[in-house]
Amino acid sequence: MPRVKPLFPVRVSPQVVSFLPSFSEATPAPKPELREFTRVAEAAEVPARHYANKLRPSLPWMDAAKVQFVVVRNALGCVLVAMVTNACFYSGNVFSLRSSCQQSRGELIVATLLWSTLSYCFIMLVAHLPSMTNLQFIASPDRRPGLWFCAKKLLRGSGPYFIATLCLMLGLGLLVVNTALLTTLFPFKLHYYLGDLVNLVYTAGLTLVARRIYYQETCQGRERLGGLQNPRKIHHPPAASYRPPSIWQQYVTNFPKALPVALAGGYVQLVNDQQLLERGTIAIAGFTVFSVVLKLALQEATRWYVLKYHVRSIRSMCVLVGVPTVLLDTQARIVLLGSQNNQVLVAGTFAMAVAEVALRATKAALVKWHVRHREEVVEMEAQKLAVQSHGPALEAAVALLRMEFDLWQRQVLAFHSAELTADMYAEYIAIGCSQSILFWYAGHTFYPTLRLGGDTVSGIKAAWWRFTQVAMLGFQFAVEIGVDYVCVVLEMAAGLPFDHLRDLGAFLATLFMALAVLNINISAIIYLT
Repeated sequence: MPRVKPLFPVRVSPQVVSFLPSFSEATPAPKPELREFTRVAEAAEVPARHYANKLRPSLPWMDAAKVQFVVVRNALGCVLVAMVTNACFYSGNVFSLRSSCQQSRGELIVATLLWSTLSYCFIMLVAHLPSMTNLQFIASPDRRPGLWFCAKKLLRGSGPYFIATLCLMLGLGLLVVNTALLTTLFPFKLHYYLGDLVNLVYTAGLTLVARRIYYQETCQGRERLGGLQNPRKIHHPPAASYRPPSIWQQYVTNFPKALPVALAGGYVQLVNDQQLLERGTIAIAGFTVFSVVLKLALQEATRWYVLKYHVRSIRSMCVLVGVPTVLLDTQARIVLLGSQNNQVLVAGTFAMAVAEVALRATKAALVKWHVRHREEVVEMEAQKLAVQSHGPALEAAVALLRMEFDLWQRQVLAFHSAELTADMYAEYIAIGCSQSILFWYAGHTFYPTLRLGGDTVSGIKAAWWRFTQVAMLGFQFAVEIGVDYVCVVLEMAAGLPFDHLRDLGAFLATLFMALAVLNINISAIIYLT
């Protein structure tokens, strides 16, 4: 039977080879060298406990600390932006010079819709900046563009679309105030879904502006456009050959992007209608367990989609995992915080921490087992091929098996790494968003779902409760940092990759900042009653 080259050759240490002579044939005695005698003499002086320390697997404490620092730094920035956004929503109509609690409901609804447009346009513009800073502009090909340079170009081009979106949202607010949308139809939150369609106008306009800049003002866009039109003249493409679609065509193209936002709003509306805070501790615990189970189910569905359709972009994986995780964790923590019982909150925090450690350890073990099992299956297939064929055909078949396995293994590890990264970011953002929402809206007249308890709450009690929530915010962050650090150490020791954090730091920070702001937008509009 022809011998098959193993898929994963085992490297044998030279110290072991020297003690395995072949007794079937005569072998010449090895020639001693001075450095070998020196090494043996030095080793004899080393205590036995030194060898025991060498045998222990070294854990990547410093590498895990670097990973944790990047995640916490970016997450804190996202939480800060979310808190500022929440403060803007809480202010309501700033031109009235009154507190939002003293404003009318119609006035607050119009102001909330306008704030949603302002914050949405801001995060959409910021989301385009990281990709633009990697481009090479024709005006300055030898200099990398800065953030302010790219922001000015986007602001200048998308200004008309921003004004149009703001006017449409103002018209929608006036329509809500003066029709049945404010009375009989208000529980259905139709103004939220209509506002989602209005904000999509700015998304379409900004996409047109970004594409025009790419094809007309960057070297990469000119070369790509020239290559598509005439592959033999890539270096001299025509400058004005790009024909952008109309705003209506781009709006229809971007319409599917509004569906996830609508689904997220529907989930928050469903949670709001259940009035979980009034049902007691059992209902709160049940909803928390339901959120964890739903999150795991969505992650497994995402894993199936990634492996089924061979999604290789780790950015797409982070988006697919991060979007539902942020929303589900935020609503679960809002319910825990709204219980007004620090014992329940502390117990829930530790329970979620223990569950996270157990789930991450189980997932890491399952990934390693899955890879090992797949490797054994591939080895068996290679042995079967060795019986059926030989020569160049055998080598080609084995090489194809090896390539397919390597591609599958990289895809599985990449998704698992993206899942872990999205989970870590989502936990911090969920903690910050939930604390921020309750910090501002607890006891608010138009947010009865988030009230502290009772119909009337004194100012001293509300102030003291807010102070305790700041302390609980620090407590939850400390617990989450400790849990993530231990998990990252163990996962890196198990061989799971985290190298993508170095290259995707700006993208991940921008992505989860946008998710944090959208999270605040959804909660501020849906919880308004």
